[in-house]
Amino acid sequence: MKFFKIIFLTLVFCLATQFVSAQDSLPKNNFAPALIIYPAYTPKTYPSATNNYVSVLIGGGINFKLNGKDKWHQHYNFPFFGFDLFYGMFDKSSELGQVIGFTPCMQISNAKNDRKMKLKIGLGAAYFNKPYNVVSNPNNFYIGSHFTNMTAISVLWERKLQNNFYFSYGAGIVHFSNGHTRLPNVGLNLISLNTGIRFNKNNATYTHKIDSVKNRITYAVKLGLGMHSFGETTKAIGGPDYPSYHVSLYASKPSKQIHIWQAGITLAYYTSFYDYIRSQQMDYKNPRMASSTALIFAGHEFVFGKFALSTQLGIYCYNSFYIRQKKLSGNWDGMIERIEAFNTNRLGLMYYPLKKKNTLNKLNNQLFFGVFIKANFAQADLFEYSVGYVF
Repeated sequence: MKFFKIIFLTLVFCLATQFVSAQDSLPKNNFAPALIIYPAYTPKTYPSATNNYVSVLIGGGINFKLNGKDKWHQHYNFPFFGFDLFYGMFDKSSELGQVIGFTPCMQISNAKNDRKMKLKIGLGAAYFNKPYNVVSNPNNFYIGSHFTNMTAISVLWERKLQNNFYFSYGAGIVHFSNGHTRLPNVGLNLISLNTGIRFNKNNATYTHKIDSVKNRITYAVKLGLGMHSFGETTKAIGGPDYPSYHVSLYASKPSKQIHIWQAGITLAYYTSFYDYIRSQQMDYKNPRMASSTALIFAGHEFVFGKFALSTQLGIYCYNSFYIRQKKLSGNWDGMIERIEAFNTNRLGLMYYPLKKKNTLNKLNNQLFFGVFIKANFAQADLFEYSVGYVF
């Protein structure tokens, strides 16, 4: 797992540093540091987990106002881009400890007017100093490992104060999960308010001439390696990580220069399913087939430079082992369990290393790498590393 963590952190670092490096052409991207405070409430999301509690995250933003070096800047209305560093405290500190987080992030609005509502998205990593431990910390069912994913999404408004200082306020959600690579992994959901102050010296922006292009359909193949612990959210604690293998075939249709819409299929093989079937001598005629899944999905990419934020919504066409296990364990009567057996979702970050500057969402004949968190409905399933090609 250390090797895969290095891959993930390297990709996140590339994303965070791509837009802060010096460039010779004008206009300059404006340095826009910020201080943000997130008072938050975490509802109880699992029967065995700690009761409701409150927390606070304090963040420092190392961000830049993008002023038009790339064409995609103007399609996002010249957003802020950079990364936030977080320190978090919980009122159940004896169980949950403290957390530090690092999230590359982008803040966009649908208009140039500073008074409009803005959307801020951050996707990165976090470190908890007190994860679950069977001896010293047996009540922390939320976080089962030191390292987790950190996803922060918020809506906010900004008001200019004076001398290039802006006051912001809003609300959002912060999510921590290790992608089911270590159990227990209920995951932390922080429902938060946010307030902060940003320094931003306004500067002229450069507007590119955008040529109209024919948005033709492309086709892609993606190979993925998933890692997860076998078991339910709080059961089979301490087990090994199992690999799973995924292949996706899909068609893509670009739209409005920064969007890509997708539809396709994904086939997967879970070694954890196969080992369990063999060890328990379950009566499957074809254990390897039973250890496989098939799904159809619809997806979307927000393209910004060489990176893209990917979301996918999938429906299982074949998920035999999962459904049978739910029935055998007595967890098939609830609505949530049935939804988990048929719905699957992915959230990820994709990197196109050979993509030319200022080509917007033109991604045909492109190699790509990606990292994804896959969930069955809202329950994390695995962390996936992928490579693929768009034809």
